[in-house]
Amino acid sequence: MLAVPSRSAWRLLPLSLIVASSLYAAGFWILSPRSLPTAEDTRAAGEHIRSNFAAGDAIAVRPWWAARLRETVGDLPWIPVRDLAAEDLSRYARLWVWVHAGYEAELGGPFASGTYTLEERREFGRGTLLRFRLPPPARILYDFRARLQEARVRMFSGGAPLACPRWEQDRFICTNRDWNYVGRMIVELGDDPREVIWAHPADSGPIEVEYPSVPHGALLRVHTGFTPPAARARDGAPVTLEVEIDGRPSARIVQENRTGFFPADVELAPFGSGPHRVVFRVSTPHAGMRHFCFTAEVRQ
Repeated sequence: MLAVPSRSAWRLLPLSLIVASSLYAAGFWILSPRSLPTAEDTRAAGEHIRSNFAAGDAIAVRPWWAARLRETVGDLPWIPVRDLAAEDLSRYARLWVWVHAGYEAELGGPFASGTYTLEERREFGRGTLLRFRLPPPARILYDFRARLQEARVRMFSGGAPLACPRWEQDRFICTNRDWNYVGRMIVELGDDPREVIWAHPADSGPIEVEYPSVPHGALLRVHTGFTPPAARARDGAPVTLEVEIDGRPSARIVQENRTGFFPADVELAPFGSGPHRVVFRVSTPHAGMRHFCFTAEVRQ
């Protein structure tokens, strides 16, 4: 027959839980640093990356928050995402991954299946440096974010266009409202920072971003997304991104009220040899809290 704990024993239960939690936390903070790469380990790994880095390479770390490596190679292309296996790495030829002990198992998907070929593995103290060969990378012919200053930006109000000619601090200023601009930004979309074009829509009418001379390629790849606060807005309306090539509609992308960074492709073969006039048109039925962002590239 089981003995029923006394009332005094039950009163000690909360204290016991507090003591147990405190001991666990103390043990974690005392022992955890002993399993992490030292500053010297990380510096040596970074120096090896830098001395063997090639055009088309990029760098990532596991866990995603392990930022010390940036002290050595932070100026090189970086992939700062949580879900590396699901990331579109098609721009890159090779990927260097600096891994803390116990985190290599996170590299699933194409890393585990052999789609990404492990070419090099080196131990630096308590860390492991991996280099993967990726499938042949896409050739980027035109990066719309990088070439944003070449665009012509205008807003519409009552059907009439209003040019946004003032370029200031990496953006075209459209009104005196802080959010009404089209510009280069790094913002969080989903769980990760992204280099994007901020294009907050307006209630008065669509915003157009026109590129007058874009080279021809195989496809136009577009990504769209909302910032997390915008995606959480209960009354948030969808935003529509229309893509027009040489005066012809080519895509209509509706960004629903959800968090993430979502791709869409437009085949360019039907539009001839180029160069092309490409227009991105951003609109919504309700512009409140619509922190909308996009990127686009012409790929071969």
